[in-house]
Amino acid sequence: MSSPTKKYKFTFGQQIRHKLFSYCGVIIAVDSCFKGDDEWYEMMARSRPPKEKPWYHIQKTDGMQTYVAERNLENDPITNN
Repeated sequence: MSSPTKKYKFTFGQQIRHKLFSYCGVIIAVDSCFKGDDEWYEMMARSRPPKEKPWYHIQKTDGMQTYVAERNLENDPITNN
């Protein structure tokens, strides 16, 4: 039986870095699983991260927002020593 509490690797307000594209940003929201549409996923999620794992809404340092799978994120090495 699975735990009723969902575990997330990152939390709201945490600074992160994208593992593949090396940009930094801040977590502004978390989805327990992929909430986008299939067309976006096919076009944008080229590494095909799992849809059933957590996805994060990120405010990048350039002001743009993006949506990223948990497996593509890591702690920002500069701010999370």
